[in-house]
Amino acid sequence: MYPARGRGREITTQDATVRQFVAAGLHELIDHPDRVLDRGLRVEDTINAAGASQATFYRRFPTKGAFLDAILDEVLVPEACSEPRVRAQAREALAANGNLTGAMVRSLVGTYFTVLTEEASLARNLMARSFSRSNPRAAQAVREAYRGRDAVALAVLEESFERSGAVLRKPFTAKTLTMAMVAVVEGFQLRYRADPGSVTPEVVADTLLALLAGAAEVDDGHRHLDDVVAAVDRTPAPDAAAPKPLPRDPRAAVIRAARAEFGKRGYVLAQLEVIAENAGLPLETVRRFFPNKALIIVGGLRSAMDALREGVADDLMLGLEETAIVENHLLRCAQLFADETPFMDALVMSAAHDTYGEPEGLVSIKEHLDLPAIIAPVIEQGQRNGTFTCGQPPMELAAGLTNLMLLRCFARRTQSPEANAAFVGEILLYGMVDR
Repeated sequence: MYPARGRGREITTQDATVRQFVAAGLHELIDHPDRVLDRGLRVEDTINAAGASQATFYRRFPTKGAFLDAILDEVLVPEACSEPRVRAQAREALAANGNLTGAMVRSLVGTYFTVLTEEASLARNLMARSFSRSNPRAAQAVREAYRGRDAVALAVLEESFERSGAVLRKPFTAKTLTMAMVAVVEGFQLRYRADPGSVTPEVVADTLLALLAGAAEVDDGHRHLDDVVAAVDRTPAPDAAAPKPLPRDPRAAVIRAARAEFGKRGYVLAQLEVIAENAGLPLETVRRFFPNKALIIVGGLRSAMDALREGVADDLMLGLEETAIVENHLLRCAQLFADETPFMDALVMSAAHDTYGEPEGLVSIKEHLDLPAIIAPVIEQGQRNGTFTCGQPPMELAAGLTNLMLLRCFARRTQSPEANAAFVGEILLYGMVDR
């Protein structure tokens, strides 16, 4: 944060005068925004409110800009709740209440409710966010304030989850849940400013606990958030006498349902029964098309694999140099990961299961979706003509290239396909050492 003028040193008469002017300016902004909108923040009004003279004002502030900077310094005050302090209080509350998360949250909300709803602090927060749209200093300070609030919320989560052994339901992560908790508190702060009678410590605590209860899983089920509201979403069973019509393209319906289920719960937790239900097909019908989940991945990615093969074949037909063909192939793989993230995530998980356990079915998924085999002939050709000097078997090199590409996309999914492909190409094609 940005310290206010005079902070951290002995207060002189001049400092007190500066603060008097700043307080008057803040009072005008906070308590009379209508007047500020009508005629702006006038120096004359500030001078009169401070009971001082123009000469005194301009000795402290050579320009109106300097005065506004001083007001901004006062607006950007540090948060009252620090992460170490809240963490220690959370531990104390848990110890005092038998390690109960509910009691801990209610205790913390009760402790900080006055701070969260203090009028001047609320007004400063609103003002800082207004300034942040056009003032880089204010924008940076607001971002730092949010990081501090997120750290506080994360401390509460960690202290509670450490004792309960809870995990988060998908799609929540610690980052998104703490952001949601901060947003809930901030929303209550805004409501309190306009309607204080409706916001109480009990309402705030109950809402945060409801959010935690929905996001937390305590039986190691690692289920999705949608499972919590399944009862709400459930519709009455259709009349048994009127069977549900089958989809026109059942294979495509299964692949669509699997894409959604893999994206929601991940490959390991996705269930064939749920996929069948969402596809509108009996389970036995789905098993005739796809005996297991791994073969659904094959069905979902078959056309994409054909496109990768065609891309390499086209590059060879055009006579491109082997390095360029490999770079193009890496980019196509990275783009495929971005376009088909649920299936590609499932491919990575299934391939890992094939490697360290038994394949799901009689034939390994790696035999159906053999990505390294697509580019291995190009590597072999490059070795023959001297473009590639590494003497390792082409298939081994192709497997290493493919694995790094998949892992890079898996771990850096927020980066663009171009960035991920360029990273892998730079490392594996050109190396880390200039020989």
